[in-house]
Formats: sequence, structure tokens, C-alpha cells
Amino acid sequence: MRNIKLYSAVFSAIFATGLTYAEPEVSGKITHESASFSKPGTSTGATSSHASSDTFKSETNARIYIDGSIDKISEGATYHLELQAYNDSEAISDYEDNEFYTQRDPLREAYIDTNLGDWAIRAGKQQVVWGTADGAKFLDMINPTDYSEMAQNQMEDSRIPVWMLNSEKYFDNGGQFQVILSQPRENVFAGLNRDINQSTRANTDITVSANSYTGANAFGYGQNGGDTVSPGHNAGQPFILKGVDTISGQKNGFINIVPDIGTIASIFGRAFDKTDNTDTSSTSIIGMSNKAHDNLAMSYFTVGSFNTDQAKLSAFSSNYTNNFDNGGDEGFADMYFGKSAFWNTDANGCYLASGTNGGAGVSAVTGAACTFVAASKGGFYSGQGALSGFAGMFGTSAQLQNTDSTINSVFELMDRTPFATFDAFANAKSQYVLDMPEDDLDLSLRYKNTLENGTNYSLNYSYAYDKNPVINLGWYDNAGNKLRVMKYNQTGSSGFQKAGSYDAGAGTADPYITSVLVLEGGSVSGGYGGYNITNNSGQNGILRFTQTLERAQNLGASFDTTIETDEFGPVVIRGEGVYQKDVYQPVIDRGALSIGDLASALTMRKGDRFKYVIGADITALTNMMVSVQFIQDINLDHIDSNVDFDGSACSASRTQSGYSDNCGVYTLDFASMHLSNGLQKAEKEKEFVSLYLSKPFGESGQHRWNNITMFEENGGQWNRFDVEYTLDDNTIATLEANRYWGDKNTQFGQLEASSNIQIGFKYSF
Repeated sequence: MRNIKLYSAVFSAIFATGLTYAEPEVSGKITHESASFSKPGTSTGATSSHASSDTFKSETNARIYIDGSIDKISEGATYHLELQAYNDSEAISDYEDNEFYTQRDPLREAYIDTNLGDWAIRAGKQQVVWGTADGAKFLDMINPTDYSEMAQNQMEDSRIPVWMLNSEKYFDNGGQFQVILSQPRENVFAGLNRDINQSTRANTDITVSANSYTGANAFGYGQNGGDTVSPGHNAGQPFILKGVDTISGQKNGFINIVPDIGTIASIFGRAFDKTDNTDTSSTSIIGMSNKAHDNLAMSYFTVGSFNTDQAKLSAFSSNYTNNFDNGGDEGFADMYFGKSAFWNTDANGCYLASGTNGGAGVSAVTGAACTFVAASKGGFYSGQGALSGFAGMFGTSAQLQNTDSTINSVFELMDRTPFATFDAFANAKSQYVLDMPEDDLDLSLRYKNTLENGTNYSLNYSYAYDKNPVINLGWYDNAGNKLRVMKYNQTGSSGFQKAGSYDAGAGTADPYITSVLVLEGGSVSGGYGGYNITNNSGQNGILRFTQTLERAQNLGASFDTTIETDEFGPVVIRGEGVYQKDVYQPVIDRGALSIGDLASALTMRKGDRFKYVIGADITALTNMMVSVQFIQDINLDHIDSNVDFDGSACSASRTQSGYSDNCGVYTLDFASMHLSNGLQKAEKEKEFVSLYLSKPFGESGQHRWNNITMFEENGGQWNRFDVEYTLDDNTIATLEANRYWGDKNTQFGQLEASSNIQIGFKYSF
């Protein structure tokens, strides 16, 4: 914020120095727009569905433009102010009023125009337009964009003005050279902006009641203190993308899923504790193993072994007896699945096991059927049913554990995670923090001229922070120290070096590659869980999501020329492109995610891209403009490798049976990656085609309609039709219809439920 205050102070000082001003010219515009959904459905991140006629916007904004001249700065010096008052009575609370550095900014522009020698200077808050493409921003690399309504709003409205020093020099040959020093700011997306809650997110702590394992207190041993529901950021805003929902959404957002995993890790250890239940000092899984007895039996199994098998817990117990346990120092000859009181008919006990009394993932049962007696521990519930029960305690249950054939839940994506690793997650927390550049500047250069044949061209360069935010993941302790994620081979009493997976057919261990993870470092002397580690600090790991910006170099060019044709008359051919060096892309390591290494699983990696658009404009039907564009985004460092977390090649033998594709490293589609589509892979070359039509109508052409259609590779489509109807010299009535359709996992197709119709007016004075 310091540079923002500096820019404002400098501009304010200019107006407070006793300079004389000519009488200012004041004008303005009042705009109102009401919008309703045109399709029923549930938009991404919403907690409820909407009807086709539900209103989601009733927006009124008033813009005041103040222009005048300033004496004593230089001859001909002028100033310009654009102020905006904004209110949307139907918007969610985060979008109802003015907000700086969005399209609702109360100070849209504030700059001074003057000359300094051969240079024309514009200093202050402003926007600079370099690109000419329809529906795409390639050369417009100076100002960020507010994508809160995707591309529905006009560029001049959605573009976010920033403070800058904009200088331009004109040469005798007609050329122009422009140098811009500007304030770095980021693009704004619904669900991903600076309003996000930055406090630590955690469920209520586990509580333990010693020797209270019967009756109303049966749930005490491993009690979930409560599911602290963290709503998705901007939940209910109609234009949240799936990729954003994967980060900050209430159900699919990893920032909210992590605390649920932390609580499950704690109560899971309690439910399957291989102790005499008299020690209540630990709330984690492997914490029990620091006592005199054998390592907890559960540590040798993986999430996948529970989540994919319908075998009863008693069968897992037998598998443990045959393949891992040598009797143990307490003489256990079988896996001990907790005290029977933990699974009794008390409402809390049954809820823990099944989600409800006979709920999800478990055959319908009533009454005494919930009771586990000593002779048949684990005899009723399956591993999958047990996980369903734990997941069912949280609002994210469907995203934690699904039982369909698609990999679309967290437990399925973490199939090779041994329960030993889950000890490091016990009572885990999460946090979203901002680490944005404040006292820095972007540098942008442009040279433009016209060739002898009439072709206009420009050469563009910028060394600037890329406008798309970067999100880095890392584990931290309560004091803010970063923790190390260490991997160890798992060692059991039988000497096994690889995790065992229950095999219902053979009844033997099915070894496949995995590792046990431990969080070490920081202020914790012993580390966090996992492998012969004592967590003696009483702290819990915090998975931090840090949003920042990273610098990139952009080298671009544009051209436009006119070709005379017999059939179409004059045809304008235009194009622009940009080579971007060191921009960041989201990459998923499915192998790392499968073993529970969350910080290494989702990373932002540096790479290069090339984006370009080629367009042609003609005039048809007397005065209708027709524009066609081909747009391509080429990822020059696209990642798609068949490699596991340990560097070895992926193979079916290394992954859970039926989940052989849960491996590999690849670039994510930032717009549409989601748990519902198994974290969708991005295209190396992504194409769009657009068709834009614009035609005046009325006796004197005082009215106009426009239509743009965008066709996205893989089947996503968007169409915007808008009309401006002039009522008088000051008033224009407006109508706009936006329709999204196509594949639900494309940028446009995912917004089908957000299709809408808008009506309004513009009044100028």
C-alpha cells in the first residue's frame, strides 16, 4: 500500500500548490443494469441452485468526469478526473459497493497531461490500450483486468486503471516511442482476490475424555469438537471458475478441505487405536506408537486400500495378522480396531462410523446392528464405509470421498497415502496469505509507425509482473517457520519396505511404491508425526497458500493493413502476438498427491508461452461490420510426463488397482481444473475462433446492435448479443444476452448455469 499512498500524495500535492486552474468542465454518465439468469442451475461455488428468472444484479453507477487546464505547470497542461459511485443491491456482500483496484473503483482515473521537452507526459492513475483483439487481451499488458463477469463487460470498463508515468515522443518520420513506468497490480477473479480471509482455518480441536466410552459419552474417545465450516470465498458470485473453486471454494477448495483432513486424521487414529484406551495424551494416529507397544496397525495401510475395497474391517485385521504383525509387545494376534464402545449404538458413535445411523457407504442398519462386540471387531463396516462415515461428518464429504468409478475426490487422489503419513496431518490447519509487490514498478516500451504501403505496426516490450497471480504452497508451524517435507521408506515389524494394500482375492499384501511423509524443522524439535517422530510441541502443521506476482518478459508486435478486393471491398487484415518469458503455470504431480505430499503436488512453474490473434474485418450489407478472428495460446513449456513422485515411470503396479492413471506430472488447465474432472490437464495449444458483427439501425443509424460468438477448443461456446437504442440525446436503453454452453469442463461451457439477460439504460449529462 505504500506506493499507492505515494502516488496519491504526489497527485494531491500538485493540486494543492496554489496553482491556478481554468473553470473545469464537468460531465457525467449514470448507468443502470439489472440481470437475471436465463437458465436454471447451480453456478460453481454456489451453495444452492437458482431459477431461470432469479435476479443476480441490480447495478447502478454514476461516473463524474472533470476536465480542466492548469496554469504554471506548462503551456497547455490539463488534468482529468473520473470518479465513480457504485451500488449493486442484488450482489453478494463482497461485490455490492465500491472497491479500489476493481472495475468498481471509486477513483477510476486521475492524471495530468503536460509536455517536457520533446516528450508528451501523462502522469497519474490511468489506462493504456495497446491491443485491438476482440474478446482477448494479449498486447494489453499494462493494466490488469477485472474478470468478475468474465468477458461480458466492455474492455474500457473491466480494465483496471493503475498509477503510472506515461511518456511519449513523436519523430519526424511519423514514428512514436512510448515509455511507461507503472504500478504492478494483478487481474481480479471472482473467488480469487485480495478480500479473501487470511486468518488460519481450523476445525474445533479434538477433545478427549478419559475412560468415557459408553452411553452418551461413547464418542468422547476421539471426539470431533466440531466441523468449522469455512464458506467459499465470494460464494454465490455467478462467475466463479472451476479452477478458482479448486483453491478457495467451500467444498472443492483445498484451503477448506485441509482442516477436514486434519480432523479426520485425528479421529481416525482414535477410532482404530491399538492401545488399552487409558492413555489420552495423544490425538494423532502414530502418536500411540511412541508408547511401549507396537506401531499402530493402521499405519501399514493406505487410503486407497480402504477406499476401493468393500471388505469388512475384520478382513483387514486378518490381512494385518498374516502379513505385518508378529504378535506385538502386547501380544495382539490381530488388528485391534478400537474399543467396541467407540462403535456402539449411541447416536454419536454410529454417526462416526457411517455418517448417519445406517448412512452413506454402509448397508442400512438399525439399533444393535451398530454394536461391535469384542468377538467381532470390525465385523460389519467395510473400509470404504468407515471412510464414508468420517467424510460424512463434514460439509465437504462428497469431495473428500466418493464411491463412483471416477477419480474425483481427495481420498481417491491420495490413494497411496499410508495412514502413517496422516499422523502429520493430525489437526492440520490452512491459511491463505498475500505477498504482493508494493514498492516496485513495471517497465513497458512501444514503438509504432506506418510503412510506405500503409501498413501500421508496433513493437512492444515489457519487463513487468505478470498479471495472473501465482499461488505457492508450503507447510509452516504456528510461529510462521517453514517446515521441510521429508520422505521415508516405511518399515514395519515384518521388515516390509513398501506399504501393503489389502488384496481381497489373494488375501496377501500387494506392495506398491509409496513413502511416509514427516514435517520437520521450524520451532518443533521432534517434527510432526509419521515415522518414529514425537510431536512434543502441541502444535499442528499449517498448509499455507501464498499469493504473489512474478516478473516476466513480454516481447510483442502488432500490425494492420488494408487490402482492396473485388468481392468484399476493402478488407482489413490485423494481427497481434506476444512471446512471454518466465510466466508461471499450475502443474500437478499426481504421484506426489497420491502419497499425500500436498505442497509438492500443486506447484506453479516457470515457462514460456506464445499467444497470437489473426483477424479480418470487412463491411457487408451496406454498413455491417464483420470481424473474424483466430486465436491461439501455445504453451512452449507444456508439461505432460509419465513419471512418478520418485522419478520412476508410472505403471499399473505402482498405483492402486483400478487407479493406474493416478500418476504423472502435467500442466493444469487453470480455468477448469477441478476435483469433479480429476484435475483436468491443459492443452499444449489452445485455440479459439470468434465472429463479431456490428450494425447501426434506425433512420439515421442512431441505434446499434452487436454480436460476438467465441468458439473454444473442446466444445465451449459463448455468445453475447447487445443492443443500444437511443431514446433521446441523453438517454440510451440497453439490452444484453449472454449465453454459455458446451462441454462443462471448458472455460465457457462450465458457465452454462450463469447464462443471463440484462436490461438497463445510460444517461449522459
